[in-house]
Amino acid sequence: MAARLNIPLVAAALLAAAPASAKVYVEWKPRASLLSGYNDNVLLDGSGGDAFGQARPGLRLDVFGEHQLHMDLDCQAGIARLLHPDRFPQTGSSIATSEQCVGHYRQRWSTRTSSHFELRSTYSEDPFAISGLGLLLRAGQTQVFSTKLSAEVDHAVSPRGQWRFGLDSQVLAFGTDDPGNGALFTPWLGYSHRMNPYDTVTFAAREQLFYAFGASTRAAPPDGMASGIITQSHAALLGFERRLRPWATLKVSGGPLYVTGRGGGVFSPAARLEIESITPTLATRLLLTHDLVIGASRAGAIVGDLAEAAAIANLGSFTTGVRFGVYRNSDVPSQFSAFGAAGYSGEASVDYRIGREWTIGVAALRDARINDIGGGRQVDRDVVQMRLTWERFRPF
Repeated sequence: MAARLNIPLVAAALLAAAPASAKVYVEWKPRASLLSGYNDNVLLDGSGGDAFGQARPGLRLDVFGEHQLHMDLDCQAGIARLLHPDRFPQTGSSIATSEQCVGHYRQRWSTRTSSHFELRSTYSEDPFAISGLGLLLRAGQTQVFSTKLSAEVDHAVSPRGQWRFGLDSQVLAFGTDDPGNGALFTPWLGYSHRMNPYDTVTFAAREQLFYAFGASTRAAPPDGMASGIITQSHAALLGFERRLRPWATLKVSGGPLYVTGRGGGVFSPAARLEIESITPTLATRLLLTHDLVIGASRAGAIVGDLAEAAAIANLGSFTTGVRFGVYRNSDVPSQFSAFGAAGYSGEASVDYRIGREWTIGVAALRDARINDIGGGRQVDRDVVQMRLTWERFRPF
């Protein structure tokens, strides 16, 4: 897919656009990983499991410049193969590929104006990524392309107040003529006021535009539209942020939203709670949300409930991580009257650093659905994986 090939070009364009007189520093760190593992449900339909192997080179690029400019781009590409690809003809070629890129861009344009951009793009042919993407897939699907982009510009108008302008977007694609191919674009405008050194309140107006694309007439979304905007929502949100400790933050936001499009006008609530703590040795995060999202079953808006907890600890030469989350999806009109589709996903990993450049580790993942309104076999998948990683050491 061409979209994921343009990321390095964007980085090059940003570098080329910098003024000739500006001081720009570039640091790069190559890496490579060898992985092997076992997936007990390759096609997510209960037809069987298999072992797999994967080679995954990668590169991290950091750019530093004046006005607090910092851009980082971290990309990896994978080439993998099942041990017995002939058992799973639906997976296509015996060789599978995967790509992942994560990028950030920050800059302070003046004493009052700053910007932040974040990009996360992933392409995966299951089972060759231990990424939790199996919860997106339906039985019979073998690939997923997911991209999230967020952009925010902040402009201070007083010592305590600032305007905030943002755009969030997400694209999901599962192959040609898949009814789940869709996109979400979310422009928003807000005003934040810092009441004291610990508390900040935000008032925001948000639009959500849900698109369907790439579906032919025979695979059109349920409302009969082959492409274009199929759902919109308009929301007024109130947010509150409190600094609990120098390293811990509490964020709460919510408000009403009005959905138009398929099914006519419907009111729905939106809510989000996030607690995050980051120290040199331990990072933790708790997230609870109830909002409109896009899913794999069909393009357009669905209600998504998510509860997720994650932690990463650095203990000398060991790095450990754990994550567990439960989710529920439903249609907007029946969000409180029907249970909908629900499931959970969890993963754990342990890595041990050998010297300055080598790391060996093991990871395990479980994806499962406890209720699937689409019928068919339940998604239930366990994956284990061992990995050996080399990353170039650069003394600072």
